[in-house]
Amino acid sequence: MRARVFVTLKPSVFDPQGRTIAEALHSLGYGGVEDVRQGKYFELDLATKEASQARALAAEVADKLLANPVIESYRIEVD
Repeated sequence: MRARVFVTLKPSVFDPQGRTIAEALHSLGYGGVEDVRQGKYFELDLATKEASQARALAAEVADKLLANPVIESYRIEVD
């Protein structure tokens, strides 16, 4: 089973990379882009057929390694 983990900075945390991207987009004429938040994306191939087990394992991995819970949050999707 495959789990996808999306990690992003929490809304209260300043995102300098996202800010730089937004400014670059504005200089290229994309004034309609108001803000950019950058993040990380992971795909985990897991040795289980149970969605609940896959979600639990992906959450454990995200908590321990993929995300810094102080400044980041994550979302998990399971196939």
